Amino acid sequence: MNVLYGGSNAGKSFVLKATDFVLGSGDPFPGVKESQDYESVFLSFVLEPAGSPVTIRRSVRGGGIDWYEGAADEASIGVIDAETLHQTHGKGRKGVGSLSERLLSHLGIAGAKIASDASGTPESFSFRHFMPYVLVNEGRMLGDDSPLRQGGPKRGVDKNVLRFILTGRDDASVARVRTPKEARAAKAGKIELLEAMLADAESKLEKMGSNPEFSAEDEEALESLGHAIGENQVKLDELRRERRTNLNSVEAVRAESSELETSLVRYKDLEKIFQSDIRRLQAIEEGGFLLRRFDDQPCPLCGAAPGDQHAPHEPEDLVRQHQAAVVEIKKIERDSKDLRDLIVSLSARLEGLRAREEKFSDDIRETENSITEITPREASLRQEYLALQSRFDGWRIRANAVAQRDALVRQLDEVRKLKTTTKRNDDVQMGIASNIGHDLSMIVTDVLEKWEYPNVEAVRWDPATDDIEVNGWPRNRNGKGVKAIFHSALKVAILIYCRQKKLPHPGFVFLDSPLVTYRKPIMNERHGELSDDERVVRETSLDRRFYEHLASLSDLGQFIVIENSDPPSGIEKLGRVEVFSGEKGVRRQGLFPPINA
Repeated sequence: MNVLYGGSNAGKSFVLKATDFVLGSGDPFPGVKESQDYESVFLSFVLEPAGSPVTIRRSVRGGGIDWYEGAADEASIGVIDAETLHQTHGKGRKGVGSLSERLLSHLGIAGAKIASDASGTPESFSFRHFMPYVLVNEGRMLGDDSPLRQGGPKRGVDKNVLRFILTGRDDASVARVRTPKEARAAKAGKIELLEAMLADAESKLEKMGSNPEFSAEDEEALESLGHAIGENQVKLDELRRERRTNLNSVEAVRAESSELETSLVRYKDLEKIFQSDIRRLQAIEEGGFLLRRFDDQPCPLCGAAPGDQHAPHEPEDLVRQHQAAVVEIKKIERDSKDLRDLIVSLSARLEGLRAREEKFSDDIRETENSITEITPREASLRQEYLALQSRFDGWRIRANAVAQRDALVRQLDEVRKLKTTTKRNDDVQMGIASNIGHDLSMIVTDVLEKWEYPNVEAVRWDPATDDIEVNGWPRNRNGKGVKAIFHSALKVAILIYCRQKKLPHPGFVFLDSPLVTYRKPIMNERHGELSDDERVVRETSLDRRFYEHLASLSDLGQFIVIENSDPPSGIEKLGRVEVFSGEKGVRRQGLFPPINA
């Protein structure tokens, strides 16, 4: 426990404001006259459970926050490496991040999400969300606002931050639904879009004009024409296939006929050769016969005169020559007969092929006549069909445009009737559950009893006001001093609750003016005369019991109490007590050294 007390304008509240600033507040540095020549704010703290000291430093002009390992001061930062963290959660360089992310990571709750409204709009939980629970300034302490107040416009953040702190469960799994405002904006956007589409559809209809109605008889005629065209097309396809088949047959017959004609020419030439060979052999046969009768005659073989012949022909040679010629003649005559039979056969086949070619040619002419007869009729049917189809297409396009226009009219009417309110059961449940509120109220009751607050009968958490009621009376309907006591009891109770449930908590609580009930009359000018409930408390020893109780909680966290009034005697034995004397005092002048130092 730490107690800072002293007169007004001694710089006590400046301690809390400077702490808030160096922890990443977005507000400007709350400078005072004494701080004009200072450039940086240093804050040292210990990371538990390892007990590692850390120092952070921020320029009074704002900006990022330097992180130093160890307890550092202005004299030592020149030789200690610093890591600069961003002052805003979610900002900063990759892998470095912000002070908020660094501290939340140490607490084991990095990346938590909070539902900021009943629609479940997610918001990152930052270390700054802890500030209403650890830095309670005088205005908040004595004010009528809920102790949960974060300062933003969304009460959902206030409620769900407390829910997260007291349960350790965030809202990352909550599926977001649209807010009424978003629903109204979406409805307006849909109406605008549908009106534009409807205007475009009406414009297209005007350009189309009015097409003649396409009757049932027209549909039957179109269908009948389609069937007729199909039938004629089938016939034409069959005739064309038939013509193609016959043309292929003619080509095959002509190719075979050409081969036969070529073969017949060759065979007739061969027949002539056979006849020539027979005549030659017959001449040889006759010549041998003459040789045998006229030995003194010129040689019938070579024509040489008897006197010029090398040797006389023997009679046996002439006989053999004659017999060989007879045998060869018979052989050639047999081959010639076979060849003649083949020529006759091939000639007959050639005649047959020519007859087939003529038959195929007649079929082709007949098929072409049929095609010529059907083609104009098919073209006429197709032209009539296309004209009717074109009229049908125009009617159908216009009918579709009319249907589209009518559909847009219906959609526009439905959207205009659409309600933009959300059902109650669609809303995200905000705040803490009743059982948690009850448990927290029991701890507040215990705290007030330890402080010996008079006549504590019942403490209840009111989810409607996000505040406590003591003995059935709302906290904010009491005098300033009593409101401060109840506010302090709630913030201390939250720390105790988190420690009992082993839930993350920064582990320190600043309380500015929690015992304003014990103010001196001179302070009545600032806070007004004591109310009846404050007078009742002032007659008790609650101030002593308050300090004794906080001192007994030293194993749970650090408590820093800022007060104007002198604490009860002997409190310095319970913790660290500092007196801030102010500018003209003789003791410590707030955070600053004495002027004559």
